[in-house]
Amino acid sequence: MNTKNLIRFIIIAPIIAIPLIVFLFFYMSISHSEEMFNNSIKNLKEELLLKEKDNTISKVQMAIEILNYENSTINEKLKQKVRDRVNKAFAIGSTIYTHNNGLKSSNEIKKMIIEVLRTMTWNNAQSSIFILDKNGVLVLAPEYLKHKEGENIIGLQDASGQYIIKNEIDIVKNSGEGFLWDTFTRPNQDKNTQYQQMAFVKDFKIFNWYLGSSEYLDITKKEIEQSAITILRNINKNKNDYFFIYDMDGNIILHSLNPELEGKNFLDSPDKNDRAVASKLLDSIKKGGNNFNSYYWKNPNNGLFEEKISYFEKVPNTNLMIGSGFYTKEIDAIADEKKRELEETNIQELNIMKIYSIIFVMLSTFAALFISKKLQEKFIILQKNLKQKTDELILLNEELEGKVEARTNQLKIAYENMRRLANTDFLTQIHNRFSFLNQFNSLLNRYKNSEIEFSLIMIDIDFFKNINDNYGHHTGDYVIIEVTKLAKECLRESDIFGRVGGEEFMVLLLYTSLGAAEEIAQRIRAKIDKHDFKYIKHATVSIGVVSYKKNEDSTDMFKRVDKALYEAKNSGRNRVCSI
Repeated sequence: MNTKNLIRFIIIAPIIAIPLIVFLFFYMSISHSEEMFNNSIKNLKEELLLKEKDNTISKVQMAIEILNYENSTINEKLKQKVRDRVNKAFAIGSTIYTHNNGLKSSNEIKKMIIEVLRTMTWNNAQSSIFILDKNGVLVLAPEYLKHKEGENIIGLQDASGQYIIKNEIDIVKNSGEGFLWDTFTRPNQDKNTQYQQMAFVKDFKIFNWYLGSSEYLDITKKEIEQSAITILRNINKNKNDYFFIYDMDGNIILHSLNPELEGKNFLDSPDKNDRAVASKLLDSIKKGGNNFNSYYWKNPNNGLFEEKISYFEKVPNTNLMIGSGFYTKEIDAIADEKKRELEETNIQELNIMKIYSIIFVMLSTFAALFISKKLQEKFIILQKNLKQKTDELILLNEELEGKVEARTNQLKIAYENMRRLANTDFLTQIHNRFSFLNQFNSLLNRYKNSEIEFSLIMIDIDFFKNINDNYGHHTGDYVIIEVTKLAKECLRESDIFGRVGGEEFMVLLLYTSLGAAEEIAQRIRAKIDKHDFKYIKHATVSIGVVSYKKNEDSTDMFKRVDKALYEAKNSGRNRVCSI
């Protein structure tokens, strides 16, 4: 093509090509938008249904995780319960002896101790304090075995053939105190049923006695189960975000949407539909373990029987099933409303795009005329310099892109390092004071107006200055690291754990009542108390616990937990205090 024809082509081509390209661009955009809209409408209901099913599964599995966590603490709670009973009885007996020694005879003091400790009973007198001497003579028995007092029962065996009294005496003689499991029937219960229980015995050297108490495993299991159900009840109060708990016999344990059903049995319901649905759910659980099921159920929002889809799972190692569900008509209503919104939005967007397309086609035509004129004037000059400038620009662009990419990577690395250093305690690798306070204030602002319970724990290493002075700061650092590791083993992934001072730590526990927080604090304290710290052998901590009070700010909450910690240290250290 000669120069004359090339110039003619350059003049005509923009006038035709630019408006045509703009028109085609808008035409394709409009067509693509309509296609995307049609696909969205087509899959809308299915996507909403899948999303609701995923949400339902997540709710059920969250509830199961809470129950499993609570059940995982049963041994520690059993131990704590019987140990506290015996230690209290031990303290009472020691006090009576101290106050009366030299004033009364040994037999009188013994009688006083026995009569006082006889009143200490639990669970409708199914559990109590017992006393034996180290030859196996029963000094103090539960009420239902009172006729055995004064007899030697060293040959007593439980249902498994274990010589209970001999084992208890061995524990007391060798260790001073300890735990053991046994299996017996229970007073006022079926004599053919055996129940597992945990016992704790402690040496009472004054009269060659030992004290003990026991607790049945199933009682503590029920207590923990009720505690977990209380937690679930408190975190599920939205009628559109509920779940239900049945046992495998059809008893309704929890139903946050219809609490009036709790305590009833679906299988005994006079309503035929209730019985059919309950049988269907229970049979499905027995066959498959966890399922989605569709059935018709009365919608409490309108009183009509509508199709409902529920998901449920059996809680491992329990007689419970947990489920949640939703009504399909509610999904249909949401889908219809969403469809109307999308249709209105799509019409508006299409109209705007059509107007823009007309405007841009007109503007592009004028621009093409202007460009053609300028191209005619500049073509000869551009033809000479185009290749040279193009090559220079390509080279420069590649060089700049390389520099920008390298600098960007450097900035990313520096930022990540800076952020990690700013928020992490160097010694323990947990939140530092700045990071913990930020997290705490953020969560306090988020949940202070909600019904969610949360608690704060403050931990202080007892006599830490003495550790540093006597063993050196490297040993002090070692103790801080070990305490951090032991405390983390007692916490959940969701708990926020930080070092806020030299030997001080704080833990923020979401979805946790004051009672549950106290139990966690006791586990931390006991774990540290039992730990072998190698260089110093033993270290303890004092712990303060508080739970959030409505309209309380962070300063007030910190003052309360600091006061609780002070009470723990002031009352002898190595203990947990709450206010």
